[in-house]
Amino acid sequence: MWRGGLAGTVVVLATAVVFASATVRITPVLADEQVLATFAAPTVFSADVREAVQSGISVSLEYTIALKRSSTLWFDKALASVDVASTVKFDMLTGAYHVSKVRDGAVHWSQQTQKEDDMRLWMTEFERVPLTTLAAMAEPGEYYIQVRARDTLPRGFSLWPFGRDGVSGKVEVPTGR
Repeated sequence: MWRGGLAGTVVVLATAVVFASATVRITPVLADEQVLATFAAPTVFSADVREAVQSGISVSLEYTIALKRSSTLWFDKALASVDVASTVKFDMLTGAYHVSKVRDGAVHWSQQTQKEDDMRLWMTEFERVPLTTLAAMAEPGEYYIQVRARDTLPRGFSLWPFGRDGVSGKVEVPTGR
């Protein structure tokens, strides 16, 4: 009996360490027969991104949110994947930031502010992004949401074939089973 309690404690502590080190905070939301993700990725808004924004060029942050089922023998199975982005353009004459959020290729939210802190928050946080229906999680297993984020700043020529560095994080989705 005591061994099981110790193992459970170790799992909880290991999970806490993983979540504490993640650069993306993710909250899975299961509501209205839907799987949604709320997340924040403040570290994707780097000093380079800030400098580019202040220069007046349009800057985008791109996010890929995926619902996956863990697999022990092969790669984890992706059940759903959604790409979203936030774009900011700084108007140097008025000192206003114009922020837009894009989902499925269409602008679904747009706002203006003169506060840099508000702009930064709007660029790095998304609420209730729909992924799929709860029916997609019908098979028994462990499910998780993974978010990958990156900026679109030009980096010049690179021989590295796998793209640019970004930030990412993942969190288990409670299934209630």
